[in-house]
Amino acid sequence: MTAPLLKLDYLRKSYGSLVVTRDVCLEIDAQERHVIIGPNGAGKTSLLHQIGGQVQPTTGRILLRGEQINGLTPDQICRRGIGRTFQKNNLFFNLSVFENVHLAVQSVRGNGWNPLPSARLRAALATRTQEILDQVHLGTASHRIVRTLSYGEQRQLEIGVALATDPALLLLDEPTSGMSPAETGRMIALIAELPRSIAIVMIEHDMQVVFSVADRITVLHYGEVLATGTPEEIRADSRVREVYLGAHH
Repeated sequence: MTAPLLKLDYLRKSYGSLVVTRDVCLEIDAQERHVIIGPNGAGKTSLLHQIGGQVQPTTGRILLRGEQINGLTPDQICRRGIGRTFQKNNLFFNLSVFENVHLAVQSVRGNGWNPLPSARLRAALATRTQEILDQVHLGTASHRIVRTLSYGEQRQLEIGVALATDPALLLLDEPTSGMSPAETGRMIALIAELPRSIAIVMIEHDMQVVFSVADRITVLHYGEVLATGTPEEIRADSRVREVYLGAHH
């Protein structure tokens, strides 16, 4: 059997007596689209913070390609192949769309912060930046200032910045939160178009989005894994219907 891309091994995070993730075990395969759902306060964002290095687990292990990464900084984890977005946009609002992605591309593919890169390197960085903008449907908006974008466009740009780090695994924290139905539809299409060479772990509340995107779904409840399975298995799980989905699902 092929080893999982990401493995969470009895991951626990506690703040004193408050346990926010409780012995979470989970495996994410390469190319997989895995969606994490659960009620507010279930520990979903805390789990992504631990994977991304923003928060360190109290106990347990996080393995990327078989190597333990908990204990590393977010920057170190990013360089090992995990990119992410956040619930709130994390962009340079007074720079252009192109500049936001270009800075991320340069941090990965450039020659450090050399103020005088070669003409060949400058051209390669610009080409890669434009490729990413086209990928997230912002190719014609490259010179716009980020603060002038719609909220949905800003979310698209944040995914572009994450893609600039060449991730093997992309963490998306509620990418459609606060969007209009039209913006949500565009985001679903964008995620569906991302290459399968990038695995995705996504937190999402919108069940239409969840069942449109997911290969597998994990349900968290009070910090514990209640169920993991295919969309069909999750729909049929009586425990999930009771605590989260509701009878109309």
